[in-house]
Amino acid sequence: MQDAVHRLVEAEGPIHREVLVRHLGELLYEPQPARIRGRVEDAADRLVAEERVSETNGFFDLPDRTCTYARWPLPGLIKRPAEHVSPAERQRALLGLVEDRPGLLSAEQAVAAAAGFFGWSPRAGGAPPRLMSDLYLLRDTGVLTGWPDRLEPATGAGK
Repeated sequence: MQDAVHRLVEAEGPIHREVLVRHLGELLYEPQPARIRGRVEDAADRLVAEERVSETNGFFDLPDRTCTYARWPLPGLIKRPAEHVSPAERQRALLGLVEDRPGLLSAEQAVAAAAGFFGWSPRAGGAPPRLMSDLYLLRDTGVLTGWPDRLEPATGAGK
């Protein structure tokens, strides 16, 4: 089971604990992922203890790997709820949108565009507060400038 968990984290990380269990259930043809939850979580926890996988706030990834892309939902597939998309992936999406349209998006427009990218309603659920929090972090760490009306990537940001 550890090998399967590691391969899935390697392919899909950062991946939320719930999504990891669901996807392994699909790969193992287990119609009720709850049946394998304990084994999957034990394997993931062992990988974390061995430092082959890292975990941050319920998201597994390879240690020290930087999130370089954001994944949008493919047609016909289940959209991940906002809480199942890692902050690093949401921030990568926000930065990409700002890089594509430097100086043309306000903070609110960037949040709405990112919500659309992930297939979420711009006003529903926990997506807007999470995305706005991500924008604040990008601003506070110097990755974005032009707050709040004309967002731009700081020189060299995201490259």
